Amino acid sequence: MICMKVFSKRSQFSFQRGYCRVSILKLGELRIEDGVPGSVTTRISGGIHRGRTLRTPPVAGLRPTSERVRAALFSIIGPEAVEGKRVADLYAGTGALGLDALSRGAEWVSFVERNGRLCSAIRERLRLLEMDARARVHRGAVLRVAESLPGGYDLIMADPPYDSGELTDLVEALQSPRLLNAGGLLALEHRADNEEEYAVGRFSLNTSRTYGDTGITILTAGVVNG
Repeated sequence: MICMKVFSKRSQFSFQRGYCRVSILKLGELRIEDGVPGSVTTRISGGIHRGRTLRTPPVAGLRPTSERVRAALFSIIGPEAVEGKRVADLYAGTGALGLDALSRGAEWVSFVERNGRLCSAIRERLRLLEMDARARVHRGAVLRVAESLPGGYDLIMADPPYDSGELTDLVEALQSPRLLNAGGLLALEHRADNEEEYAVGRFSLNTSRTYGDTGITILTAGVVNG
């Protein structure tokens, strides 16, 4: 049975239908709670494919970044941080962040996702949007796969499961300059009430924003001495 709730600043309603239980955490964001029939639908928020609908097979625990939050993220960092740049979309899920980056002119995007069904869905979308020549999908756990990524990224976006606790380990792994260039940006998505400190080592805080229950922290990578 699907139990769906929609939240906005002014209203809340719910309805149920069909096969699996779905929660809409905020306008435009879905979480699939049961891995049974259904699909997740999101849209590209900007660039040449703005408005294109993306459908993803249901996967337990899937929490796509909402269109509103994606649009806000790319507005904050500006087109100069994306156009012609090398980008990594870690914990890719639906691939919406990386697909948005490609739509907005990124030179290359590396997607990392551990779920095979989601990896296949991202590859299919890349082919349909004719962007597969500018991307590669890597299947596996981020902290393990990161060691084999080509590196030299200008922008890394990471949206792990909120309860995974992996962001601290990821920031530590990115202290090495191989993956993220000096002056590059690291965009982290987390719960709005997360009090962890990520501006450590080579990273300085660029900005931090909240959108409903979602928090975005953007860090700038510095030069590594020695």
